[in-house]
Amino acid sequence: MKSLITLLLCFSLAACMTTYRISADEESKPLANNEGYFGLVFNTLDPLKNIQFKNKETGEEFYEGRVEKGIHQLTMRVPEGEYCLIGFDVYNWRVDYKEQGFCTYVEAGEVNYFGEFLVRDPVTVANDNYPRYVHLLAKQFPQLCQNYIGEECQL
Repeated sequence: MKSLITLLLCFSLAACMTTYRISADEESKPLANNEGYFGLVFNTLDPLKNIQFKNKETGEEFYEGRVEKGIHQLTMRVPEGEYCLIGFDVYNWRVDYKEQGFCTYVEAGEVNYFGEFLVRDPVTVANDNYPRYVHLLAKQFPQLCQNYIGEECQL
């Protein structure tokens, strides 16, 4: 019985630590049939951590580590579906959007731009700044940007 409880605990911890953020070595890996890229920008005066997203269709919640202060793109490889930004930590305070979260639909086979989140503790505003996202994506993941967005990725 102890072994079963330990095994279940390990699986639940692994699920909580699932990350969808792409890395440089995954940039050229092809998407599966049901996957798309989910991209957004954080424009923040404070470091953010425990950035929490939820797939509204499956109920799966996942966290994406830390974003330093400044302007940063975050691109994740996720299964197709509707995703919401439902919270993050800034210093020792939790910003929670579970009731009125920012949501968007991710289509398979595409880079889906969510928006730019202007975080000014405790207010967050979602803006559309697609050119900035493309510029940041092209700097960090030029091959992915070129493959899915095209000419706009020329720096």
